[in-house]
Amino acid sequence: MLSIAALSDIGLVRSKNEDAYWFDADRQIFILADGLGGHKAGEIAASVAVKIVADRLSLAVDSGFTDFELIDALQDAFGYASEEIYSQGKGSDKFAGMACSLIAGILKQDECYLAHAGDSRAYLYYEKTLSQMTVDDTPVAALIKRGYLLPEKARSHNLKNFLVKSVGNKPNVDANISRFPVKTREKLVVCSDGLWGTLDHQTICDALQLSSSVGEACQTLVQAAREKGGQDNITVIIIEVAPSTQSNVNTVEMPRIF
Repeated sequence: MLSIAALSDIGLVRSKNEDAYWFDADRQIFILADGLGGHKAGEIAASVAVKIVADRLSLAVDSGFTDFELIDALQDAFGYASEEIYSQGKGSDKFAGMACSLIAGILKQDECYLAHAGDSRAYLYYEKTLSQMTVDDTPVAALIKRGYLLPEKARSHNLKNFLVKSVGNKPNVDANISRFPVKTREKLVVCSDGLWGTLDHQTICDALQLSSSVGEACQTLVQAAREKGGQDNITVIIIEVAPSTQSNVNTVEMPRIF
């Protein structure tokens, strides 16, 4: 039913990879976290968030949750993650102030239940059309939504990387929850800002259209972001709803380029 691939790369500038991801093709769960750059222990925050949310959502799926129960499970999982990260940060100077952007989802009965906080994004691609399914928790995104700023001006705005919401900077977080249908042959693209902040819509569309598999699309997108400078860590998960009875799991690794 699913064809899924994921790839994370340190990029060309950062000294460590503060992105983390996890997926379970059988349970149809996916998670991506991006430790906040410039904050202490961003990679720890991302790792803690992914583990807690993975455990909570796996339990929800195994318990047979549906509809609003899944929505509650997503909200609760983000809350538990934020509480734990905040607690660890308060208890250690080494981890003080750590936080992350987080996005997670469950595919169930041709629908996607999605939660996010921060600026990691989800897109839906079908027939050469790429639709952004999340709104960044930034002042810039709010200005675009209200029509005060053109999208093409956002990349150069001085507040483009300022988050008004993240996981771990407070004891709890009110995650943004959405639910939308996902049809056969549609591709769900989940990525950190190291990808979407570097590549324009057309480049992402071209990679998805021309790649023969979700694994190849991951490689193409990460390579393109590196060729554009690789200023940040780059992580992407691509899920295609395929007309088959078995899940096809495809985790790919990118060779280092120096």
